[in-house]
Amino acid sequence: MTTLINFVKLIRPFNLFILILICVTVKFGLINQFIIEPALSDFNFFLFLISTLFVTASGYIINDIYDEKIDKINKDHKRIINKGINSKSAIICYFLFNFLALLIIVYVAFVIEKKIFSLIFLYSIFILWRYSKHLKYTFLRGNLVVSCLVALSILNLGLFDIVPVINNENSSKIIFLIIMIYSFFAFLMTFSREIIKDLEDAEGDKKYGANTIALSLGIHKSKRIINSINLIVLFLIAYWQYFQYSLYLTAFDTVNNEQIEIWGTNYFSIIYTALLQICLIYFIFKCFFAKQKSDFSFLSKISKIIMLLGIFSILFYTSTYLY
Repeated sequence: MTTLINFVKLIRPFNLFILILICVTVKFGLINQFIIEPALSDFNFFLFLISTLFVTASGYIINDIYDEKIDKINKDHKRIINKGINSKSAIICYFLFNFLALLIIVYVAFVIEKKIFSLIFLYSIFILWRYSKHLKYTFLRGNLVVSCLVALSILNLGLFDIVPVINNENSSKIIFLIIMIYSFFAFLMTFSREIIKDLEDAEGDKKYGANTIALSLGIHKSKRIINSINLIVLFLIAYWQYFQYSLYLTAFDTVNNEQIEIWGTNYFSIIYTALLQICLIYFIFKCFFAKQKSDFSFLSKISKIIMLLGIFSILFYTSTYLY
């Protein structure tokens, strides 16, 4: 029983749960609401989701295997490899998860007649291995890899569910564009958070000989990069707010004098976006004064919350638009 509990901890159940929520939000809160016949049936979406979870879980496993030594320094109390589970069992689970993930996604790609899309999952498996073995300790590249993979986890659903029917559905192109925007938002927020995590783990990384942004540039320059990234997000959201407010105040002339509503631009959506903006400003303020490991740990949590609030705005915008 203890081994099972340790295994569950190893694959980060909370993070996997969040991934499920994000995929379900994009699928049922956006794609299924505005596209009549998406490429993925509910069953095939379930298989797509299982495959995504297997790849993600295997990434956590291989990362912890390679991080065993450095985790003894940074967070030995949380270490599982060769403490709660031996590395041989972890390796077996790693290969099993990846095999099942590829088997499932090849089937899904075959059903939607986009077999080449299965290569995205194969590449994700490869790059997660490269990241865990080497890239995470290099300057910038490791941060970019994780950020791209998080963004890809959102974009993938658009590729599998929309691209195969993009010429058959009137709203498919705009929905895919919205998914791309949210993917870019996830990329920027994850990139910022990865640098924060480098600052948080700087002590262990230094002893291991890593070459992260935090160790190469120092705390002050790293914080400037973090805040610069979040200022970009802040300005992009401000641009969206301008668009929201402009459309909210615009009166469209129709034959029957009916009010025309556009997704994400009603009164409640404007308030939600403003609250998200306030959270970002608070984050930037806290980052400016952050000095200790506990400060960066707090910032990492806040950054994740902001990203989730941003992604889950899909549900809020859709619900206030349709109901």
